[in-house]
Amino acid sequence: MAPFRGIFCPMLTPLNHDERIDKASLLRLIDFLVDGGVHGIWVMGTTGEFALLLETERARAVALTVEHVAGRVPVIANVGDSSTALALRHARHAVDAGADALACTPPHYFPHSMDEVMTHYRTIKLAFPEQPLFIYNIPQTVKVRMTLEATLQLAREGTASGIKDSQNDLQWFRTLAAAIPDEGRESQFRLFLGTRTLIDVGVVAGAHGAIPANSNVVPRACVMAYESAVAGDWAGARAAQALATRYDDLAEVARGGSANAATLSSLKHVLRTWGIIDDPTVAQPSRSLTPDEVAELNRRLQALPRVPPAD
Repeated sequence: MAPFRGIFCPMLTPLNHDERIDKASLLRLIDFLVDGGVHGIWVMGTTGEFALLLETERARAVALTVEHVAGRVPVIANVGDSSTALALRHARHAVDAGADALACTPPHYFPHSMDEVMTHYRTIKLAFPEQPLFIYNIPQTVKVRMTLEATLQLAREGTASGIKDSQNDLQWFRTLAAAIPDEGRESQFRLFLGTRTLIDVGVVAGAHGAIPANSNVVPRACVMAYESAVAGDWAGARAAQALATRYDDLAEVARGGSANAATLSSLKHVLRTWGIIDDPTVAQPSRSLTPDEVAELNRRLQALPRVPPAD
């Protein structure tokens, strides 16, 4: 589990107008992220629009990512879906592609009980025992909130090797972070926050790293926020986190659509402006930014540096 720490970028999925993977843009984005210093790639997460894409495109995105990363950093593939059978299909694709680890949300749509969710994770682990399996706790989208006891039990039995906690409940996360070493599992279980604005605070709370959406556009700033916090350079961490948050705030230009669509579309438009991806398409029904919103985004973008200024 040693390589699983630091900033893992929940990579956007560059799409063509037909909502198929734009391979050339994807490869450029991977190089941009790795060159920016990210410690790993989280592919087919929420920022990657996994829930809106065809199974074939999900599998293709994972395969292309693993191939192009070529061992430079670890790749974690999210295989979450609405049933265990579907998650197992995605997991098979990811394992065959050579992903370093799997991640999975609780099954979405039905508000499943905790015993059902635990059986879900155990079934995936039984099918793919060699792959580390991360719990992806994001109750705002899947309707199921992992309990601390269920999470700890999955860690105790070796079913889960880590968690990405995206619920923005620091008290819950800190309680888990305190319990893991108490149970002697500190070297076997990794704790990541799915946060765009609390990278430095997460280190204080006991996180091994963060998986922030804004690392798609300012990977170096996110890495600096994490590494400065680990080194105890809190001024440097605050400065880097502040810059990363300013890029997150670009989504405020959206005057319609969902908050998630505003984030995805704003990030993709930034990357297109910089020439990293060719097309800012987001999968329907997510709403893309309008031309007026794009103009405002570009106006704000011109005022932002890509890395924090030197002291």
